[in-house]
Order: sequence, then C-alpha cells, then structure tokens
Amino acid sequence: MRRSLLVPMVIICLIFGLSISGKTNPRQSLAAERPQKLVMTAIPDDSAENMREFFGLIAKHIENTVGIPTEYVHVSNYAASVTALATGQADLAWFGAVTTAQAYIMMEDELEVVAARDIDKGFIGYFIANADANIPEVSDLAELAELAQGKNWTFTFGSKSSTSSHLMPRSFFTDQSGKNPEEIFRTVAYSGSHDVVLQKVANGEFHLGALGQPPYDRASDNLKEKAPIIYTTPKFTNYNFSTRKALGRELIDEIHAALMTLHESPEGKKALEYLGSEGFVDADMSEWMGYVNLIRSGIDIGG
Repeated sequence: MRRSLLVPMVIICLIFGLSISGKTNPRQSLAAERPQKLVMTAIPDDSAENMREFFGLIAKHIENTVGIPTEYVHVSNYAASVTALATGQADLAWFGAVTTAQAYIMMEDELEVVAARDIDKGFIGYFIANADANIPEVSDLAELAELAQGKNWTFTFGSKSSTSSHLMPRSFFTDQSGKNPEEIFRTVAYSGSHDVVLQKVANGEFHLGALGQPPYDRASDNLKEKAPIIYTTPKFTNYNFSTRKALGRELIDEIHAALMTLHESPEGKKALEYLGSEGFVDADMSEWMGYVNLIRSGIDIGG
C-alpha cells in the first residue's frame, strides 16, 4: 500500500472504528443488499460545526425520502473523505472536483456521480485581500502579479486538495501571469479550509487569499469588509455528491431522486441556503474527467 494512502486510511478506519488488516469490510459484503444505514461524509471545507448542522439536514432529508437511517460523519481532512468512500466506510460523499478525480483514480468505474448543485457547472472562486493593505481590484491576475512586485505580500490557499481554494486559483494565476504564486509572493501557505482563508486574510495574517464563492457569500458583512474581493475567477466545474455503484442501481436512483427533491423539504431548503444553491441537477462522471486527466498528468495538488 502506498505510504501516501496509508495514513488517511488509518485515520478513516479509526474514525469509523474499523480495521485495515485486510479482512473483508462487512459493509462491502452486504453491498448488494439494501443496507440498514447509509453513511454520508464530505470534504471539510468549512467549520465542523457548520458541516455537521447542514449536512446533517441533507442526511435527514435522504433518510426521510429513501427510508434508510442516514448519518453524516465528519472527517478532518480531504483525503479521509476520499478514503472513506473508496473503502466502503461511507456510502455517499460530498466532493470537490479534485477529490472527485482522486476518488475516481482509486475506485475507477465503481465511482458514480449522483448529482451536483445548479451552481457547480459554472462555479467561481474569489481572490480576496486584507482591506488595510489597500490592494485594489484587478482585471486579471497578471495585473495582481505586477502590483505584488517588491511588496512582500503573503498569500494563502485553503487545502492543497481543494478545487476552488487551490487548484483552479493557482491554475488561473499561473496561466494569466506566467508565474507560479511562489515566484511572486513572499510566502504561499495552505490554511486548510475556505472559512479559515477568509478569517486569516481579514485579520491581516495574510495579505491575500483564494476561496470558493459560497463560503465567502455566506460570511458576515464584517468579515467581507475586512477582506474584500479583488478578482473573480472564470467559471469551472466543481462539487458533487458521489457514491459507490456497489449500493445497487435501485438505491442509487432513490438517493438521486432524494437529492433532486431537496428543495421541497424544510431541512433541504435550509441546507441549500447554506450551500448557496437553488437545488440539485443531474450530473455524470464524464464532466469531471478533465480533472482526472489533470491529476494523472502529475500536477502537484497534495493529498
């Protein structure tokens, strides 16, 4: 087993109270049968408190619609969410584009994308700056790179495995400026999640940062005033709910139907407000294969 996968697998097995000794996972052995419980997880791109509350609401909606008790299990890092679905410890996972690609590389055709939000096929991210740094809005990231020359500005992404808080902002910056962020900024750090990026730019720990649209849009006006948007990225494909085909066609179709009606229940409406969406739409793995090819090309996105 590759060392890079061993650590997250140990972590996830500790979380779910299971062994990695090579014994068959009891959940996998019953995969063809209708499970007694569904387990949902997600990449931890916001505070644990928020994610437990709002993904718990989605789990409740699925439970009420499908008729199977459904639990949201929070994990501490992006790799753990991928490992949880790939090893059968979770049945449903909320992934960004990068983690979708990582899961596909581990699971191949066993992975199925169930649905995405209406905003996920035209997702945007933001570059933000500390207000006291007086960094103006820019028309493109080449202009930002030019402004940064000789300023000793510091920059933070979220998680290395984040699509909208790392991979795509980095890609846009490199494409537009012709430089890697490390060549422009005094330091380039990874703060772990979108909400932490916003907090650290707002409090002046970093001059600049990058994060996705929904976490910024739902933040307080006070935080936004301290860390205004200076650039909005082009659109790209991002999050989805993915599952394991071992759940069976009938149950996957029921989960899909539940997600498509999320906007119809009180708990679903509250969760969608948190997610910055009007509802879920059909999605297919083919829409994320570009990210699979990108990762297979050897680009460094961490693990």
